Amino acid sequence: MTHLAARSPLRRCALLTSLGVCLAVGALVASAQAGNPLAFVPAALETTRAYQYATMSGALCLVELAERGVPFERVTRPSWAQADDSDQAEQSRGRGVARGVVTPIRFTGPVRGIRYVQTYRAEPDPLAPATILDCPLALAIDDFSKVLASRGVVEVEYLCMYRPGKMRPGTRHPAGRAIDVAIAKLADGTRYSVKRDFHGRVGAQTCGRGAEPPRRDEPGAYFWRSVVCETDAKRSFNLMLTPNYDRGHRDHLHLEVRSGVRWMLTQ
Repeated sequence: MTHLAARSPLRRCALLTSLGVCLAVGALVASAQAGNPLAFVPAALETTRAYQYATMSGALCLVELAERGVPFERVTRPSWAQADDSDQAEQSRGRGVARGVVTPIRFTGPVRGIRYVQTYRAEPDPLAPATILDCPLALAIDDFSKVLASRGVVEVEYLCMYRPGKMRPGTRHPAGRAIDVAIAKLADGTRYSVKRDFHGRVGAQTCGRGAEPPRRDEPGAYFWRSVVCETDAKRSFNLMLTPNYDRGHRDHLHLEVRSGVRWMLTQ
């Protein structure tokens, strides 16, 4: 049997979903309503970046992205995709498919000097469906890239952004609203892997007062926490999940700009 990590990012993310791993995020609404102590409604919610990105029109989002100098191209659905809505067809014929994504785009170059490439691939495919994202997520990734660039990061490897599936608009990977970050590469060649270097504990708090230190005193563990917590302070994403959330996120950071929610959660 082929090892899961050896599969393409899109296939791997789809497999994770079938295993119920990626779907763990779906329990967040219920957990927040049940009183998750780390889920909160921020003061002046409407002024947060995540809220503004999630509620921004597609046209305005594209203008903002262009003004920031983020390199991107629009993604349009081919005629065959309009006639066939099956997930299987999208995965097997999927170049350019973006069903469920309101304003689909792709990055066409580095963002703030950082290349975003799919992981677990010897030759990443720049036109793979997993490279598609919704415009609001791109704005948040631009903010995230500033945090990474200040630490000397030049490349980020991710599992997927868009993933075919049935989900309400503005929610998770089927809407192109989330990226699963796995590895960061620095200019000096150092590579920090979430799976290898985070050293967390399921249930632990990641940021803020009461945050639990990493289980090992290693540079990579502090690197990831500093990145997550500085990004959390920017409020660019309303959902940031690390290996501290559950075992399903042991090898990546799930960063999402979700529509239709007023709470935020970083764990």
